[in-house]
Amino acid sequence: MKIIQKFTLAFGLFLMVTTIYAQDKPNIVYILVDNWGWGDIRIQGGSIPTPRIDALAQEGLRMTNFNVESQCVPTRSAIMTGRLPIRSGTHRVTYGLPYGMSPWEYTLPELLSDAGYNTALFGKWHLGDREGRLPTDQGFDQWFGIKNTSDEAGYSSTAQFDSSVVAQPYIWEGEKGQPSRKVKPFNLESRKTIDREIIERSEAFIAQQAQSEKPFFTYISLTQVHPPWGYHSDFDNASGHGLYGDILMELDYNIGRVLDSLSKAGLAKNTIVILSGDNGAVTDMGGGSTGPWRVGFTGYEGGLRTVGMIRWPEKIKAGRVSDEIFSTLDWMPTLANLIGEKKRIPQDRPIDGIDQSKFITGSQEKSDREHILFYIGEDLFSVKWRSFKIHLKTTETIWSPIQTYQFPPVYDVANDPHEDNNLIKFNMFAHSWVYAPMEKILQEKATSMQKYPNIKPGVDFEGY
Repeated sequence: MKIIQKFTLAFGLFLMVTTIYAQDKPNIVYILVDNWGWGDIRIQGGSIPTPRIDALAQEGLRMTNFNVESQCVPTRSAIMTGRLPIRSGTHRVTYGLPYGMSPWEYTLPELLSDAGYNTALFGKWHLGDREGRLPTDQGFDQWFGIKNTSDEAGYSSTAQFDSSVVAQPYIWEGEKGQPSRKVKPFNLESRKTIDREIIERSEAFIAQQAQSEKPFFTYISLTQVHPPWGYHSDFDNASGHGLYGDILMELDYNIGRVLDSLSKAGLAKNTIVILSGDNGAVTDMGGGSTGPWRVGFTGYEGGLRTVGMIRWPEKIKAGRVSDEIFSTLDWMPTLANLIGEKKRIPQDRPIDGIDQSKFITGSQEKSDREHILFYIGEDLFSVKWRSFKIHLKTTETIWSPIQTYQFPPVYDVANDPHEDNNLIKFNMFAHSWVYAPMEKILQEKATSMQKYPNIKPGVDFEGY
């Protein structure tokens, strides 16, 4: 009997210590905006007022050299895994071909769930559209949103649409351990209100978590600012500057509601809030600004840089602005270290993300990252090293042909943000020494990829 009592007491103490330990961990809210230009916020030169976003930027660290991947799928994969998407077979958007993140990948929500977090996704997934590759298969306790791209909202509006060839797209919801369920058709009408529904569900989740003894992670993946254009009727002509301006005002309002829900629940102080875009604006489709950087959805800086900021009251100094290099790949290892769970970062595969916790918290001013590799599909388009940018291939717009070079052009983006002055040409090869660090980086990656071959898109990979 005494043995049973001792066991019961010991187990009770274990649960109590585990609960206290979990309560000490910060909550994490990641708000991801789709196709968001670096210059789409007022604090970075935008013409449309974005007061809630600007205020958030001043309450923590705003990164002006925050780098993403080339398209929706690869950026989301990078956030989830900390691995170059080319490794995971998630390096491009596919239409009608197998795709999605392999269940073998160990994701950020899986890491956080294993560390005692409640997890939820509200919004766009775009990392697999079949059972086994949905959010609740990859670490989320629950989800609501769309499986694929916002493009699908426009499918049924075309006169030739044939649902026997491509099924009518839907908005979905689901819980871990159960099949996901259809909520309603995703079309041009529901496209107008989906972000409002995402926000309302996020608010309800946050309010619910205030009563929980566990920390939480919520990934709020908004569909704005991705075509087809549509927004809630509350914002009809709100900006006085047309459709795109109205969408940006709705976006600012929605982000403000998330922040308000944290404050109302008494959770703001112990919550890390991350706000970023997934790729630069497509500026020739009705709006969007890449700021001083050359055009988005290319290997130029307008395709690499987007909005990036993080707030953690009393841990990250308010009002800090940095132009140090940070990659979306860095979130997984950085967050794992910030919450004291670096032991959960996988050791059986290459992790391309870098722990940037010292940079984020301000214990060091310099980033630990010196370079960015920028792929478009299977092709490496550019390498950024320090302030230099080397282009192996270029395309002038998302619709343009691809150009290759005998001598890759080199630009100094610190002094030439629009990448107009090719230093190889104008300085008569004096800057060709910049090829040397690029060669070293590429040799290291090639060696790693030979040891750990890249996963093919859609393959059910089972490990190295």
